[in-house]
Amino acid sequence: MVRLALIGATGIDWWEDPKKMTFVLKHVPGGSEVGNLTPRHGTHSVESLTDEAYNAPFILEQVVRANREQYDVIVIDCACDPILEAAREVSKIPVVGPRNTALHLALTLGTRFGVVTVQGQSLKRCIEHGIRKEGLEPFCAGVRYLKMPVLDISKRPKDAQKEILLESKELIQNHGADVIVLGCTALSHEVDLEPVMNELGVPIIDPWVVAVKTAFMLAETGLTHSKVAYPDPPRKKINEAPSLKGSFDDVLKE
Repeated sequence: MVRLALIGATGIDWWEDPKKMTFVLKHVPGGSEVGNLTPRHGTHSVESLTDEAYNAPFILEQVVRANREQYDVIVIDCACDPILEAAREVSKIPVVGPRNTALHLALTLGTRFGVVTVQGQSLKRCIEHGIRKEGLEPFCAGVRYLKMPVLDISKRPKDAQKEILLESKELIQNHGADVIVLGCTALSHEVDLEPVMNELGVPIIDPWVVAVKTAFMLAETGLTHSKVAYPDPPRKKINEAPSLKGSFDDVLKE
């Protein structure tokens, strides 16, 4: 039995939404176990590099917890891939980032991808920063975003779906994209991508779905990230924040 730790990136427990829980359980193999690990503190969405920085220690705390509780693999539930590299440093088990996985998969399905995310410029820059960090900028046709922020998607899913179609058409027809990657995992359980793909004639990659499928593949094949690429951090004395006291003793504290 594979045990997946699904780690949220915000201070909201998204599993309180039954639609999200149903979607999660639909995409994991029968007999597997999914742990819902939510940061104790954090912004209610991740839409900027500042949001990532604010939430980072509380996400990382859950990565350490997942290792301590002997999960088999981790997925960070955010298409910004917050603290992915740091998570791999402190983790002995695979840590999968939705954006990282989706962008590289896109280039096995086409030659030039475009990204459609949610409102606005700060999140667009966050996604663009990640694309540059992956070294994939030459293969990117552009990043476009919907007119609604992430916290409004559940209120207007049909509008979100229509906007995904329009923005994807723009990337395909005017910028040369032949694959589309969604830039927000909050879209995953709210929109139906099949009719959009049928109309466009190109794949649309849901980063949450491919991250979870990749996580189970890694667990089943016994593969994990390279500790040469992501070595353990050196231990040292820490001037600890009271809310994090003891959380990183296993991996960081001297």
